[in-house]
Amino acid sequence: MPKITVFMAAYNAAPFISQAIASVLNQTFEDFELLIVNDGSTDNTTAIVRSFTDPRIRLIENESNKGLSFTRNVALIEAKGEFMAVLDSDDIAHPNRLEIQIQHFLNRPKLAVLGGYAYVIDHTGCRTGQEMIPICGTNTLHAGLLFYNSFVHSTVMLRMSAFTEVGGYPAYVAAEDYGLFSRIALKYEVDNIPEYLVEYRIHGNNISLQKKDILEAHLNDILVYQLDKLLPSITNLDPAILLSPVMGSKYSPKEYYTLYREIILENRKHKQYPITELERIFFNNWYAIVMEKGKSKTLPLFLSKPIFNSQYVTAKQIRKTFKLSLKYLLGIRRSQGDMIKTPSLH
Repeated sequence: MPKITVFMAAYNAAPFISQAIASVLNQTFEDFELLIVNDGSTDNTTAIVRSFTDPRIRLIENESNKGLSFTRNVALIEAKGEFMAVLDSDDIAHPNRLEIQIQHFLNRPKLAVLGGYAYVIDHTGCRTGQEMIPICGTNTLHAGLLFYNSFVHSTVMLRMSAFTEVGGYPAYVAAEDYGLFSRIALKYEVDNIPEYLVEYRIHGNNISLQKKDILEAHLNDILVYQLDKLLPSITNLDPAILLSPVMGSKYSPKEYYTLYREIILENRKHKQYPITELERIFFNNWYAIVMEKGKSKTLPLFLSKPIFNSQYVTAKQIRKTFKLSLKYLLGIRRSQGDMIKTPSLH
């Protein structure tokens, strides 16, 4: 059995799949199989795959176009490796990608998901100058998964036992990977490493650009799934607060405080997320919220526990919140004084 299954889902991938396959076959670590699942392509994707004669390639054809979640979950049955490395059919793996990642897994027995950095390329394969730099560090990454996905999917390697245990990718269009990683992180160690592992291609057919409306609904589903494990009775709270940008948000400080407080206190009991890292995120968000919305109550709001924590605060933050509170208080008094004096001026 191969040590690693490199998994590649393909749908009308003819323009780029040849480069993707070649980048796998040129890996310095050679104990792998390349499992390609063709999801009912209508172009010559199949012919291109079959033009490669390397015996490590296995091609599976879906009877029709089944969608990405179904196609990726073919790996639950077909993958033979102890680990699974994902590579999308339009991306390019660096030659030592597998070698770098497998060494981390061998050294870290609790590790279940490992990703890394990526260079962004255009449809011609030229680097755009952009880079994808996800969060590194197990605890910081795990805490961040409550709010957003910080994995570049094509850089990810998974331990197959963990992938199988959670049932593979959930059926979230354009967010299957986030749903999967957030579930695994509730049980196992996940991480990114600060090394460039792939060339990530941006072009007009990227599914994430086509399905933004559906994506928003599924991000909410992922959030609710995570919070259900922490806050079984969430009926009086709006979890969508966590998905909204802090700046310019429609939510009030009171609504933020209620949800943040509940999550912090419950997480201290159950330790679902790393306590220090999660509370630091809430603290930084809370500072931005009260600076924008606190007005005359900016300082007392900022000092509200359990969100406020003396470990994270800086003298500059205290000064700024105090000055903003004072500014509003003086402004109110000045305007009231002007109103009182106005009649005597005529």
